[in-house]
Amino acid sequence: MARWLDWLRGNAKAAVASQAAVQVGTFGSREHAASSLPLSLAEDQRLWRGVGSEYVTLPNNTPFSMLQVYRFLGDAIPDVSDAIWTWKRLCQTGYDIEIIKPSSDVARRRAQRLLHELDQRVNTGDRGMDGLLDVFYTSLFTYGAAALEIVLTQSRESIFDVIPVDVWTIRFRREDGQLQPYQVIDGEAIRLPRERFIYVGLDRDGTNPYGRSMLRALPFVLKIQQRLIEDMAKATHNAGWSKLHVRYTPDERQRGESAEAYEKRINGNFDSLREKLSGLKVDQNLVTYDNVQIDVIHGNQHAHIFYENHKAIEEQVITGMHLMPILLGRNYGTTETYGTAQFEIINRHVEAVNRSVKRILERLYGFELALMWGYAEARVKMRGNRTVDVLREANARSREIANAIQLRDAGFINHEEASKTLGIG
Repeated sequence: MARWLDWLRGNAKAAVASQAAVQVGTFGSREHAASSLPLSLAEDQRLWRGVGSEYVTLPNNTPFSMLQVYRFLGDAIPDVSDAIWTWKRLCQTGYDIEIIKPSSDVARRRAQRLLHELDQRVNTGDRGMDGLLDVFYTSLFTYGAAALEIVLTQSRESIFDVIPVDVWTIRFRREDGQLQPYQVIDGEAIRLPRERFIYVGLDRDGTNPYGRSMLRALPFVLKIQQRLIEDMAKATHNAGWSKLHVRYTPDERQRGESAEAYEKRINGNFDSLREKLSGLKVDQNLVTYDNVQIDVIHGNQHAHIFYENHKAIEEQVITGMHLMPILLGRNYGTTETYGTAQFEIINRHVEAVNRSVKRILERLYGFELALMWGYAEARVKMRGNRTVDVLREANARSREIANAIQLRDAGFINHEEASKTLGIG
């Protein structure tokens, strides 16, 4: 075994040396080598290719068990749950399907019917494509990734279903220079078909195929937050209710009374007093000798101290989820401009995420139309969130159209270029 490993290391070094020799050769050979084989290596690339069965690890060697932790945080922590819910609803803007390049009017109508039936058929039993996208967004903003599998009919001529795949079971392995997805359940690895498997990683890191969950930055902050809330609940209960402080002054020892008898009498009086106090009703009063003093202790803990501390931790959660305070019901500014600026930034995030959804939908629809009689293509346009100031946006759009028409009429651009400038070409 040791000889075999030494031989393998020697061949690997020889291969690296040979590759280096090609790179420092003539310009033509170097250009040819660069076009066929990249010089850079993936972060997780192993020296012994084809040896072992290591899966690509999560970014920063995060354990896969953290994916289940993210699910728990999204279910159990109100701020995190609200943030995931908000992101989902912000991204579910809807979309429009346009049939382009149809070979005939009949092909156009057939394509529209096929895509409508596909939207109803996928994700069986859960609202079709709308339900599938809801699951997709939930996974994306919880685990930082979402996965789908295309299931074909027995004739392999159309899509039978599109089903979500549990992201926490997905592993990647580099095989033959490509990433091969596997689903690992109870130690058993299921090889997934690359051509029918869709995986989207949010905020990917270099050559690492997995996405990065927003919740990765939160566990330590959430631990502090939940401890603070727990302590605040205890302290608030302790300081929020007035209490009776009873001080009992024992009688003096009587003449001829033994020490044991004196102690017994004092303890008996104390127990009798405590029993009366424990069974005291709200509208009852105490009548005692003057050796019993009763004071009322009022809570003097200021609640704003806890509020300020919790607010500071809460802001860290909002930042970690890439949200703005106004979208979680907090607004620390006094002007409309402050909230409008936050919402505009969020819409940029939504547009970036929905570009990936657009490509997925076009891939699914293109797959369905590929074997259709006739020819047609589908183009998806994701809708955007409505602006805060509708009138201002309408005026800006009107001015934008007028400028494009003026440039066209002046001969600087043609009609097609003007349409592209307006985003409708």
